[in-house]
Amino acid sequence: MATDIHDACQVLPQLDGQSRCRLIERVLERLEAHLCYALQNVPADNRYWLEALVPSVRTSVDEIALLETQELLRILIEFEKLICLLDDIIATASCRTTFH
Repeated sequence: MATDIHDACQVLPQLDGQSRCRLIERVLERLEAHLCYALQNVPADNRYWLEALVPSVRTSVDEIALLETQELLRILIEFEKLICLLDDIIATASCRTTFH
């Protein structure tokens, strides 16, 4: 998904409002899936602010899609960073060895 975001950033000025909304929705869906998987062993109190992020952004997709290209680009880059961080957390968790 990070690659998709990076590619979308390249063509962002040419995207219409509807395409921008679809892009943001795709990012949110992927982010939500990553959050569920990466944070599954994290206590609820410690992950609340991340879990609240997706619904919060989802209520503002139309407004976000209307932002100036540079502002939307900054938001997408931050989502890209967050997804990469979650990828790292998932990779680290899957590399742990369990001793019995």
